[in-house]
Amino acid sequence: SFVAIAYAFTWTIQGALAYSGMEASWTHSILIGFGGFGPPIGAAVVIWASGGSLRTWVGQLFKWRIGVKWWALSIGLPFVILSLGVLLFVLAGGPIDLTEFESPFIYLFAMAWGTVWGGGQEDLGWRGFMLPILQDTYSALVSSAIVGVTWAAWHLPLFLNT
Repeated sequence: SFVAIAYAFTWTIQGALAYSGMEASWTHSILIGFGGFGPPIGAAVVIWASGGSLRTWVGQLFKWRIGVKWWALSIGLPFVILSLGVLLFVLAGGPIDLTEFESPFIYLFAMAWGTVWGGGQEDLGWRGFMLPILQDTYSALVSSAIVGVTWAAWHLPLFLNT
C-alpha cells in the first residue's frame, strides 16, 4: 500500500508536469518538490489506516542519535565541498564576476530549500517507514537494496522533467 500511494501521488504530479512541457521556473520547482512528498504521504496514510501512531512516526525525526561533531560535519561538509568546487573552477580559469555575487544568505536558502523541499522529505517514507518494515524480515543489505531499487524507479518522472 505504501509504495502504491507514494508512486501514485508522485507520478501523478510529476508525470503531469513532464507531459505538460512546462519550462523550468519557480512554479515548476515548487510542483516538482510537492510531488516529492509521495513517500511521507504514503507512509502517513498507511500508518493512520492501520491505527498506528503518526506522532510516534514523526517523533523519530527528533531522535538525535549522533554527537554534535557529526551534526557539524553533516551541515558543514556541503559548504566545504561547494567551496572547493568554486576554488577548482577559479583555478582552472573559470570566470567569476563578483559584481553578480548574491548575498551569502541566498546560498543558505538554496541549501535549506534543496534539503527540505528537494529530497529530504522522501526519507520519511523510504528510511523512516519502508526500511524498518523490510528489516523485520530481511537483512539490512537486502532491505536497503529493495528500498534502493524502489527509490530509483520512483524517480522516473523526475528524470522526465529535466
